Amino acid sequence: MNFRAIWLAASLGISALVGPTLALADDRLPQAIHHMSEAVVHGGKLHDAGLLAYHADLALEKVEGLEKFKPNPHTAEAIVHIKAAIEEARANHLDSATTHAKEGLQHLEDAAKETSK
Repeated sequence: MNFRAIWLAASLGISALVGPTLALADDRLPQAIHHMSEAVVHGGKLHDAGLLAYHADLALEKVEGLEKFKPNPHTAEAIVHIKAAIEEARANHLDSATTHAKEGLQHLEDAAKETSK
């Protein structure tokens, strides 16, 4: 009886440690899409290069983590466009930064469609 109780406690402890990390990995893509959508809005409608770079940087952090966890050609291509959007926004080239942000967002949405299948 004690062996079963110890085994149950150990398995619950392991699942409590591992479970949240798996859930976090699944949330990265929707968070990256949200931040890239915000970057596009700030670049296109609000003409704010600083906030475009900020949101693109947050999205880049999420996508790079996801790419390490689960590689995908769409996320890899999104990383290229997000980095370009950040560089262009920091150089205050808003039109080019917005274009790259839109391309990055499209690749992230394609990755989301692919993973939902």
